[in-house]
Order: sequence, then C-alpha cells, then structure tokens
Amino acid sequence: MRLNAFLILALMLPGLVFSVTHTVKLDGSGDFTAIQAALDASAQGDTVLVYPGRYFENVVIQTNGISLISLEALTNNPAYIDSTIVDGMVLSPCIRVIQSRTEIYIRGFSFTNGLNIGAGGGMLFSSGSVAYVTNCKVHGNTASSGGGINVIGASVSLSGVMIYNNYSVNLGGGLYCTSVTGFAYSIVFNPVNRCSIYNNRSGSGQDIYMQHALSDLNVYLDTFSVAIPTTYHAIYRPEGLADYQMHFDIQNAHHQEIDSDLYVSPDGNDANDGLSPDTAIRSIHEGIYRIAADSLSQNTVRLLPGTYSRTANDQVFPIALKSWVIVQGSGLDTTVVVGEPHPLIPTGYGNVDATFMTYLEPVLWLSDLTITTASTENGSAILSLLKGSINLSNIRIHDVNSNYVASVLLWLDNEHDSVWENVTVENEITSGGGLVDVPGIISGRISNCTFRNATSTFISGSVWAYPLVFFRGDRNLSFENCEFSNLTMLDDNSRAITLGGVQFPQQHNNFSFQNCLFSNNSSQGGVMHVGSSNYPNVSFTNCTFAGNEGDAYTLMANGNVNIINSIFDNDTPYQIKINPMGGNETTTLNLDYSCIKDGISGIQQAPGNTINFLPTSISSDPLFAGSPDIHDPLYYSLSDSSPCVDTGTPDILGLDLLPYDLVGNWRVWNGRIDMGCFEYDSEPWVSNDDPVLPVPNEIMSVYPNPFRHFATIRVDMDSVARGKGALATDARIDVYNLRGQKVKSIALDLASKGFFSWDGTNEMGNVCANGIYVLGLSLENKLIQSKRVTLLK
Repeated sequence: MRLNAFLILALMLPGLVFSVTHTVKLDGSGDFTAIQAALDASAQGDTVLVYPGRYFENVVIQTNGISLISLEALTNNPAYIDSTIVDGMVLSPCIRVIQSRTEIYIRGFSFTNGLNIGAGGGMLFSSGSVAYVTNCKVHGNTASSGGGINVIGASVSLSGVMIYNNYSVNLGGGLYCTSVTGFAYSIVFNPVNRCSIYNNRSGSGQDIYMQHALSDLNVYLDTFSVAIPTTYHAIYRPEGLADYQMHFDIQNAHHQEIDSDLYVSPDGNDANDGLSPDTAIRSIHEGIYRIAADSLSQNTVRLLPGTYSRTANDQVFPIALKSWVIVQGSGLDTTVVVGEPHPLIPTGYGNVDATFMTYLEPVLWLSDLTITTASTENGSAILSLLKGSINLSNIRIHDVNSNYVASVLLWLDNEHDSVWENVTVENEITSGGGLVDVPGIISGRISNCTFRNATSTFISGSVWAYPLVFFRGDRNLSFENCEFSNLTMLDDNSRAITLGGVQFPQQHNNFSFQNCLFSNNSSQGGVMHVGSSNYPNVSFTNCTFAGNEGDAYTLMANGNVNIINSIFDNDTPYQIKINPMGGNETTTLNLDYSCIKDGISGIQQAPGNTINFLPTSISSDPLFAGSPDIHDPLYYSLSDSSPCVDTGTPDILGLDLLPYDLVGNWRVWNGRIDMGCFEYDSEPWVSNDDPVLPVPNEIMSVYPNPFRHFATIRVDMDSVARGKGALATDARIDVYNLRGQKVKSIALDLASKGFFSWDGTNEMGNVCANGIYVLGLSLENKLIQSKRVTLLK
C-alpha cells in the first residue's frame, strides 16, 4: 500500500520522486500515531499520509516542501475528508504554517474546533508562506478574526475547500486575508474544483473579509451564503484609493434571505421561522442574518420584550448590523441588550467587545431598546469601523465599560445623513475611551439626545485624553434640544466635548446648536471646542452654558461664530475663547441678545480676529430657578426675576428656531423669546398634528412625548363632563408600566383648566425606569381613554 501511494503521489505532486512517505495511524500500525510527530520527522519533499481518525492536535508545519494528505488524495473518495479530522480541542489553530515555509500541500482533511485569540481559528498561513489546500472542510472554528482561515501575507491556492459554520469576533467569519509589512497576500480560487463558503458568522464580513487588495479578484464558488453578496457577507478593501473589486462567480446559494419582518424573542428558538411572535427565533444576530432588505424594500427585525445576553439566552456578539435593515426593540424599559465578551476570546486593546457592529454598511437603523455591557473592560455598545450612516431613535446606552474605545464608536461617511432622535448615553468611568466618538465624518441631525454622567480617569503629562464626547462633522450637522452634563476630565490639558470638522476645498462646514444645555462639566484643558478650517459657520441659539468648571475656558470656537439668545455663567477664567488658527484663518464672533458672565472681559481674544459684543447682550447674573439638586437640568431654568426672561431677540425670523424649548414647552411665550434653553412659565407646545382642541374621542393628550422631566397631560374637562351627562366626582389618571402594574395615580380636579402633569416618579417618589408607560384616564372607575408615553430620564 505504501509503495502504491508513493507512486500515485509522484504522479500527482512534483518533487516527490526522492521523497519519503510517513504514515500516521491511531492504532499504532503506521510509522506514527500523531500528525505532529510525523511532521517533525519529515524533511523537505516528504509526505505525511494520515489514515482515518480524529486527531486531537494543534499541528504546526515548519519545513518547506511538505505534503500533508489523507487517503482522499489517493482514492478521490470524499468520505475520507469527513473521517480524517484534525480537532484543535478549542486550544489553538488546527493547523498553522509558519513564516516563509513554501510548497506546502494539504489535502483531504476536516479541520474543526480550532481556536485563536488572534486571527485564524481553523487554518493559519503566516507571512511569506506558500500553500496549496485541496478538498478540505474547515468548520466549527473560532477566532478574533478569520474564524475559518487566516491568510496573513501568504500565498494560498484553494481548490475544493468548504469553509462553513465558523465564527470570528471581528472580521471575516469564514476567511480573513491581510498583508503585513514586506509581505502582500495572494489568494487563488480554483475555477474548476470550486470552493464553498457559507453560513459563517462575524462582527463584520460574515463569510469573507479581505484588505490591502492590490488587484481585482475572481472568486469562483460552488456555494456561497447568498446568490448576490453584499458587504454584509463579503468585504474587499483595496490598498489606498484604488478601486479594485471582488468578482463572484457563484453556482448555488446556501439560503434565500427572507423578504419579511422577523421576530426575535429571548424565549425563541433559532429553528423557528421567525415570521410571527409565536414562532420567534432567539438570536438577534440570526434574525439580521436571515432577513432581506434594500433601499427600496426595508424590513424590520422586531425584538420582543426581554433581556438579550450571551449568558441568559446564547446571544451571538457582536451583533452584525445589515444595511437597510431596521432593528427595533419593544421599548427602552422592555428590550435590554447586554453585550458580553466571548468566553474564549480575551478582551484588551485591539479587541473590542462590541454589542452591535458594522463595517461598510451604507445605511443602518437601530431603535427602541437599551444597550449595556457585562463582564468586559473594553466594551462598545455600537461599533462602526468604516463608512456608512446610522440612524438611532429611542436608545439608551449606559454602563458600557469602554476603557480603550467609546460607548459609541462610529467611523461614518458623508454620503448619507444620520439622524439621532431621543438617544441617551450615560454612566461611564473610562481610563481612555468616552461616551461618543465619531472620528469619521457625520452630517445630519442630532435631536433630543443626552450625553451625561461620565468621567475620564486618563492622566498624562505628554498627551491629551480623548474627549468624552467627540464628533467630526461634515457639511451640515445640527444639535437640537440636547443635553451635555456631568462630564469630567481628570487630565490637565484635555477637553470634555469636541466638534471638529473635515475640510474640503471651497467647502464651509455648518455646525449649529439650538436649545442645548451644557452644565456641570469639568475639564481643565477647556470644556468644549467647536471649529475647523475653511472658516466654518458655527451658531449657538438659545443655549445655556452653566455650572461648568475648569482652568481655561468653557467654549472655544473659530470661524463665523454667532451666539444668540444664549447664557454663559461658568466657573472658568474665560467663558469663550477664540481659537487662534493662524495664517489667513480669522474668526468673527457675534454675541447678540445673550447673557455673558463678565461681559466682553469674559472672552479670551486673539489678534486679528473680530468680536462684536452687541449692546443687546448683558453680563448680569442670570438668576436661575435652582432646585435641590444642581445636577438636575431644571436647576438652570429661569426664575421669575431673571434678566433673561423676555429679553431675547424680538425678531426671530431667520433663526430657524424649533417651536419648543428643551423640555418641550412653547419656545416663544408671553410675546417674546427668553435667553437660554428654557422658556420661563411656558405651557407645553402643541404641534399642528396635535391641536390644542381635542379631536372627537381625543379627550386626553400628552406633551412632550417622549419626555425627560415632566409630561403635561391635557384633559378636555368639558368633554369628560358631557360624557357623563353631569359633573363626575371621581376622576383620575392611572400610570401603568407595560407589565400592567400600576405605578402611580394622579387625581384630577374637574374644576381645573384641564392641565395636569406626571414627573416620571412612582407613588413612593422614586424615579421610574426609562421606557414606555400607559396613562389611563378613568371616570367613576370606568376607563375612558388611554395614551402611551415614553419616559427618557
């Protein structure tokens, strides 16, 4: 048998005429019982012939010209592939070819249960190596990147290889290729004996991730996960700015994506079809993987109430987001996603425990849920590595434990605008990350968002710490009704909040802040910096900067800077500083109808710039209303004796003002706008879609909704009385959570004008959890009408 095998191999593989064949058999009847022992005894040109069995090994090839084969190479019987198994024991890669080992032939094996905390769980080809892999199966392996195969600066030819059911945390669940210094990778797919790559999972590039590409690549496959791959399944990144492409020739699709909404439940089962709540699947990742969507036909992955975690219900993290797919929870209080690290892949710098992840996905949606993390020191709630836009609504992100990255880290592009609505990011102590970090470029609108309660403990005498909130804006980026509060930087030369810009020739960035509160932030290097080159337009309208501390300034800006109807009252040497850009870059700072502590003396000037402190502005004490807790935003609302009441600009045309203030009250009240983000003694704003006079059957209305501090409930008392035929004696509003539990009852005075409020507390006065609540209007113990309201504390 050995002689026949040798003769056949001599015909099949060059250079074997004078080689030695070492046999490996588990029963001891061969030359060796372990593959590694046979390899260690081999010289260049030798062959290691492995007989069927399950070999619990982590094989390393360290000699040039080695052929590692099973009986499949001699018989062409594919059954030997399944019966000749290298089992990595979840310890290390199943097989590894070390650096610069060439003419390596591997044929006829199954590689499974490999593990690599780096790249390459099943097979790893190191820099400078040259290998030929034929008729092998690579499945059930795990790695940080390249769950199945990793090609790092190596040349690999694949023929008849099946790569399936592998997992990687970051990039390329099936196949990951990259170059290293001095070694460019090369990979060839056989167009006749085709490979198959399918059903792998990863944070991005489910099946394939290749970077540093130097040319177009033809990928000939028998089977791929889908018939028409998108960047969700396969990513090909050229080197530099080249426009190289990966061209697929696919004969079969492993599965058809489902053109329908899908349901996910913590109590579901991934064997279900997911088409109804009763047949919900369990894994969020699986739901996104199965669903179909494009720009013309969006579908939604609907997350039913419950907590989703790796520990509780085997969630797969990161959850890879797919373009045009809407991922929607059931509410902030009812849908909680707890990101947890992979138990076998350690955390640390360079390995982010992301809860949601995306890479090169053009447009994404995520809404109506809470995200936090557990058991990690390097977490990120949402991690977007390169390009795309992301739309967030009704999201709470808290206690993420992001020491090296931010709770929200996004590399976005400027092709699509992003819209964030009702997003809260809070409660973070970090040694190097932050709350929000958008070092890419973002344009669009950020509305009703809160960034608060975070401390950066990073301290350095030579470098500055990353801001807790950092955006790099492009084109038009607006912040409306946002709160930035209780952000603390311990480093002596760092800023808490930064909005920088991306510059292109002949382009001016437009950055605007409206009805925003910046309060109780502490940063010795300056609290906030806004600006860019090319003379950006920067505006602050009806904003309040108060209670901030530091040894430098509260706000530094440059360009065409307009501050209107705003308040600056902070414990910093300067309230405002002009950023000295140098060269031909100058700044014009206009202050109109604003209250600036210390007046023009509170502004740090720079030569060559212009400051217009108009007579309409004042330097008085704003006389805030105050409250027992200085960290309560309403502490900085105006008292009845404030000089900022009814002293804003009398002509608001052209300011493009929102019709409501920070808490949802009328922005202009008593005939004239106030300074700052709060309008004094105003009533809730009512839009044209929700008129003041109730429509038929609209007895109760709630404003604002969602709300942060107070929900004003307007009840049409005349309609209530008419509905009873006589004035009722018992009327109340009961507040219920979505579990049907009563939270609070609010008695109604039927002789009133019909305005009542709920402050988001229960009967004991404790603040309720964020989420959706039901307000039930009852009359004589009979439910008349109910309304849903969302609490965003």
